[in-house]
Amino acid sequence: MKKVSIILALAAVLMFATAASAFANFGPHGGYALDTDACAGCHRAHTSFSDLTWEDAGGNDHSALLISDASTMEEFCYACHGDNAPGAATNVVTGIFDSGPIGSTGLATNSTFNGGLNGGAFAGVSSMHDMEKGALTDPMWGAGNTAPAGTNLSCTSCHDPHGSSNYRILKDSVNGVTVGGYAVDGVTPQPYVFSSEEGYPAGGWLKHDAGASQMTTYYPNYTNAEYQYAGTAVYSGTTIRSISTWCSACHQQYDNKTSAYDNLGYEAVGATRTAAGLAPGAGAAVGMRTRHRHPVDTTIAGVTTANGWGTESITSTALPLEKRLGASAAERGTWERNDFMGCLTCHRAHGSAVTMDGWAVSSLANNASAVVTWYPVMATSAVPSGVNPNFSSALLRTDNRGVCERCHNK
Repeated sequence: MKKVSIILALAAVLMFATAASAFANFGPHGGYALDTDACAGCHRAHTSFSDLTWEDAGGNDHSALLISDASTMEEFCYACHGDNAPGAATNVVTGIFDSGPIGSTGLATNSTFNGGLNGGAFAGVSSMHDMEKGALTDPMWGAGNTAPAGTNLSCTSCHDPHGSSNYRILKDSVNGVTVGGYAVDGVTPQPYVFSSEEGYPAGGWLKHDAGASQMTTYYPNYTNAEYQYAGTAVYSGTTIRSISTWCSACHQQYDNKTSAYDNLGYEAVGATRTAAGLAPGAGAAVGMRTRHRHPVDTTIAGVTTANGWGTESITSTALPLEKRLGASAAERGTWERNDFMGCLTCHRAHGSAVTMDGWAVSSLANNASAVVTWYPVMATSAVPSGVNPNFSSALLRTDNRGVCERCHNK
């Protein structure tokens, strides 16, 4: 999965890896001392031969000064996080925690050796966040009233390799939306995404030596989801601090239970993707509709017994909730009815290998002469796996609509 040329080009990275395994908010990803050696793991100030660039706030490109001949940022990251790659236990290609901490740093995790990563995988999957597909990148579903086509995505579209205030080095600014960061003093973190993992810093990640000190008592769990819902209690204001709020920086409509969404052809029948982007299908006339969406940032217990849900139960730990603030250490990695639903309760962030069949691959049909113009029909011939519009398993955690049955228990 990983190019030999990248292995050779990243000799310095691999030498660094023998001294410290790379974990998110660990190793070379944050907590830099004033005399850090971490920069040399990826960069050379005068002798870089990489063509990869980064873009400043004004839209200007600059050399990233990387020591690699990788042609994409994804390839560069796979030098450590790829299949059979040294330097990182988090193999995001196959979605496996494939090695323990390396060296004598003292950094350890609560992860399960050879266990599946919480985020899923990018290879051998039925759906994934597009990576390095350029014009073939899917639109950002739920991105607003015009469903704009998504720009090219890479690892650094979501993650900041230099660390952030958020869980798993999730960026503090995404799609032009602030979803984390530091106070005006440049020191005090104000994150949006937290974790209930052992030793996770309650206020977010500090910088420099203080951040490195936090790492020594932090035990991340890459194979058992330990998310946390912070709500509005952490900072003053009305902004909810949660994984779902972070995701809504791109999927803007999906944290609203009901929203008007002019999706043009992007959720229409027969939409097809070409090098020029996604083209409307025969059902483009679906157009502007009020979309009703499953609530997030709410507890299972928050649903009243008046509608009958009060008797339901969580039937499987396959669907992780976000732990409420104040939960005890003994509750870590478990979920109760007063914990919160978020995007990652039903979906994986990277990719999923689950299958879709039956009604899970149905699509909308249109009959202009009927009383009910639009209605679902089950596929009668071979179709791509998944559900209209983009025929995928939508990064879901279980086959078909198992994510629904786990909670609704019908």
